[in-house]
Amino acid sequence: MKIRKPLWIVALGLLLVRPALALEIFYDPARDPALRECDSQHYRGQTAEARACYTALQDSSASTLLQAEAAWALGNTREANRLFRAAARDDESDPGIKTRWGRLYAATHQVSDALALFKEALRIDSEYLPAQLATAAVMSQRFEGEVREQLQAILQAHPESLEAHLLLARLELELKDTSAARGWLDKAHKLAETAQQPLLEIHALQAAADLLDGETESAATGKSLETNPHYGGIYAIPAHFYIITYRYREAVALYRKAVEVEPELWSAHSALGINLLRINRVEEARKHLEIAYRGDPFDTATVNTLRLLDTLEDLKLVNIDVDYSLPAADGSGAESHKASVLIRLDQDEADVLEPYVREVVGEAVQTLSERYDFRLQQPLIVELYPNHDDFAVRTVSTPGVGLLGVTFGYLLAMDSPRALPEGDFHWASTLWHELVHVFTLEASGHLLPRWFGEGLSVYEEWNTGPLPGRQLSVAVLRALADDRFLPVADLDQGFIRPTYRGQINVSYMQAGLICDFIAERWGHEALLGLLRQFAAGADTTAAVKTVLNMEPAAFDKVFRQSLDARYKTVLDDLDGWQEKLLQARQETGNENWSAVIGPARQALAMLPEYVGPDNAYLSLAYALEAQGETEQAHQEFRNWLQLGGHQPEVLRSLSEKFSEHGKPDDAMEALLALNKVAPYSLEHHAMLADLHLRRQQADEALREYNVMLGLEPLDVAAIYLGKARAHRQLGQHADSRRQVLYSLEHAPFFRDAQHFLIELVDGGTS
Repeated sequence: MKIRKPLWIVALGLLLVRPALALEIFYDPARDPALRECDSQHYRGQTAEARACYTALQDSSASTLLQAEAAWALGNTREANRLFRAAARDDESDPGIKTRWGRLYAATHQVSDALALFKEALRIDSEYLPAQLATAAVMSQRFEGEVREQLQAILQAHPESLEAHLLLARLELELKDTSAARGWLDKAHKLAETAQQPLLEIHALQAAADLLDGETESAATGKSLETNPHYGGIYAIPAHFYIITYRYREAVALYRKAVEVEPELWSAHSALGINLLRINRVEEARKHLEIAYRGDPFDTATVNTLRLLDTLEDLKLVNIDVDYSLPAADGSGAESHKASVLIRLDQDEADVLEPYVREVVGEAVQTLSERYDFRLQQPLIVELYPNHDDFAVRTVSTPGVGLLGVTFGYLLAMDSPRALPEGDFHWASTLWHELVHVFTLEASGHLLPRWFGEGLSVYEEWNTGPLPGRQLSVAVLRALADDRFLPVADLDQGFIRPTYRGQINVSYMQAGLICDFIAERWGHEALLGLLRQFAAGADTTAAVKTVLNMEPAAFDKVFRQSLDARYKTVLDDLDGWQEKLLQARQETGNENWSAVIGPARQALAMLPEYVGPDNAYLSLAYALEAQGETEQAHQEFRNWLQLGGHQPEVLRSLSEKFSEHGKPDDAMEALLALNKVAPYSLEHHAMLADLHLRRQQADEALREYNVMLGLEPLDVAAIYLGKARAHRQLGQHADSRRQVLYSLEHAPFFRDAQHFLIELVDGGTS
């Protein structure tokens, strides 16, 4: 299905679709008794009777608000919206009308409008409980960290609020704290029985807790289906928590059951399609997404994923086999293995990216197979999207993922270098990060807590990946200085429900630092021990106790001590360090070189590993260069590069500086680093190809020449001549002649090509 219709056609289609009976569970004790009678039939799965009941209410002379509620229950959302608007116009002072109208907007994916109506209701009555709960429900769906405090405040004022208990139970399940979740659910169950409220959602959340605890057959599921055999939420709600904990294949199985018992549960069809796509079941994904679209064409996740499927059809597919070796189990030597990899690239950049993606994937498979003692059991799928919006569709409903890449087991997706402004991210390091996830997720059966999965990926980026050094931002240092790192047992909260701007990134770096510290103190084997504990179902507290032989609180203490020791100088005067960086940068801009060197050296002494924005290495190098201290300047440039500096414009400049000063090795290092962050510069590929030829590295030179052709330059004659020279180095004289003839075909009077052809002929190699 190509989702490229004008919106008015989509809207017309909605009017022509027979509406499904929408099941929303109402916990408001003030709900009209006439509606509660219809609701009761609906909750028991008596669909025909409930439809007749709601229809009678909608067609009756009941209040406009009652008619709106009945229309909504029948799935007539347009009519419900019209009636809510009329009711609000008739009584502008009723917060209940605005709240229920806002709930309709929230249910139909118009969250901003919903929140605006909730705010209007709270302006009328700041203590109005239904509006407070509705706001909290939306915030919870958006994974906002402040919602916990809001719900606790609601419960303090209204301890009987059933919905608040259920929302808090959901928060705990997202963090896999099933013990805390069960506490809230037990209280909710008692409240529901006392108030004669339905137990369907409670059963679904109890089933989710059971599944997260490893009980695949939950008694709560049977109880729910006895009450209502057509309630798909009993499977769809637990599936949501599987997704949050990386368990996409298990989520697919549950969503299949959800749509089987409730075929018109459009949200489950959408989620099933999205997660089928995550495990590369493309055609089946399209089937369920199209069903979801026909039932609910305004769900942006459905629409955007269908558009993504259209994009997938246009991508170039590259199949490769990666050969790697592992130590034999009996210690007799090495065993050869092969991994199958499918790479999806945009047609316009495939020829440029393919060789470098191949290289990173190949190195990662060899390195990570050894480090995690794990062989890939299925083909690995790697997708790079030049449009960030296409990649973003892949992350829908998955909180706390990075903004650049995401992994669903054997399938990973990420931005290509072209998706964001040049230099905004290091694509090769991002790819390495996601490849680590493939190994650690699959080796653990997708049972890692978020902090440990991300921590291992960051740790491997720093220690084995293509970008050397620890990349800590000023924001992370500030969080460390302000003591905002979370206890290890609570670190997942920083990913799933951050409470301050930038906390997700801080949590990534804290997790990486934790894994780095564990490896330094106990060895890499301790990380493998933790992975095995998580694979066996342990939580963070139990895993830390078993592997590290200490309580999490004790671990937090020694971890903090290690950070204080490593970063003491800069943490003691973080403001002063930043002032020195700023002073060095400003004086560099003023070309006041003598005033640059002092603060730059002082900043480097405080934190020598920092190579991020406004780093002191570059300021110092430029100042030394301007004062004629060329060798010292070049050493500072090398220090910056070897610690992971990767600003594209600086790398280009360094390649030229080093070449001009007869330092081809340094020039090549800068150019190779540039490939891994910004591979679209024709000139730098030409320089790199020439350096490879000079070093008799003909295969590498051919790679660069082919990349240059992929960039589609106007003048290709020199590129074909370069390929001819590379083939001659390899002794492939027929290929060499063919390439030089291509050169002359494009530029018949190109003297260098003419001379080269004569050399080939005179050498008797034609």
